[in-house]
Amino acid sequence: MVLVIRNSIFGALDDGSGNYFVKQIEFPEVFDGAAIIDIKASGICGSDLHMTNERIEPQTIPSGHEIAGEIIELPKSYTGNLAIGDRVAIDNIGAGKSCNNCYYCNYGQFRHCVNPSPETGGGFSQFITRKPSGLFKISDQMDWNDGALVEPMAVSVHGFRFANFLPGETVAIVGSSTIGLSSIAVAKSFGAKTIIASAKYHQQAEAAKNMGADIVVSSEPGELENKCFEITEGIGVDVVVETIGGTSNVPLTQASKCVKNTGKVLVLGGFRNPIEVNFLQPMIKEISFIPATCYANINGKHDFEIAIDILSSGNHPYKEIVTHQYSLEDIQEGFKTAYDKSSGSIKVHIMQ
Repeated sequence: MVLVIRNSIFGALDDGSGNYFVKQIEFPEVFDGAAIIDIKASGICGSDLHMTNERIEPQTIPSGHEIAGEIIELPKSYTGNLAIGDRVAIDNIGAGKSCNNCYYCNYGQFRHCVNPSPETGGGFSQFITRKPSGLFKISDQMDWNDGALVEPMAVSVHGFRFANFLPGETVAIVGSSTIGLSSIAVAKSFGAKTIIASAKYHQQAEAAKNMGADIVVSSEPGELENKCFEITEGIGVDVVVETIGGTSNVPLTQASKCVKNTGKVLVLGGFRNPIEVNFLQPMIKEISFIPATCYANINGKHDFEIAIDILSSGNHPYKEIVTHQYSLEDIQEGFKTAYDKSSGSIKVHIMQ
């Protein structure tokens, strides 16, 4: 157990030019109903890389949303099943800040809460404050690396549930970075008939095979499209999961080509700028585009809970994607490694 002394703590802040410095910062606000969590592991997400590139002003609070840690304080009024000392994955964006009483919260869409608690900082720090409703106990089979992977796994879980994925459907995954790889695991867990994935880098291709993809192709133009039509006798796959996003329309256009007429394109990649998309062919094909973000409680079960079940099963070696680990003090090196795919990196974790 950690003795909580609410003085200054250490956190990593971007100076506005892409350089992270670890410095003393104020203890995160313990807002009404908040628990305090001692952070043990935080993943560097692709969105962290994009936002670092785009940021022009210095940060005032730490970022980082793929977080696992230990509960060291609970609200005095709390009467739930969590206890001090529990190891948890944190829904840092939705349920951890939600009011639990508004229109969206009442049907489990905490990400869209209209009265959220204040933003008090993320995982690139020593401590974080969030409501107990956003804390999910990880199983005894899981270590801190597994715990920090719950969030990206939950992103894919949410997308597949939101898109009403059906067992027996064929799936193509555009991109095999963190979310592409978690999407392979989810597709496998949810009963996909065949999974085809594209990968840009050697380490991603190997990870995609290990994760359970039946076929892995390169990211070269036409490779994924040709394979999708080859295995479906010219029809196209039932569902395409776009996981790259970025600033180009290429991934979304490729997804539209791979999917069958009346099929679904699940959009999990974060598009950072407006992009131009020719909707004539998607309209003729009657494609359903389904953007999905973050996580929710659907039919009484939170996406984090299903993600924890998948990670605890031992059926998917998702933890193997954590290719590099750095201390909080060395977070700048962690970001450099995450950017540099020639390093062999897939997922970089900041450990404490």
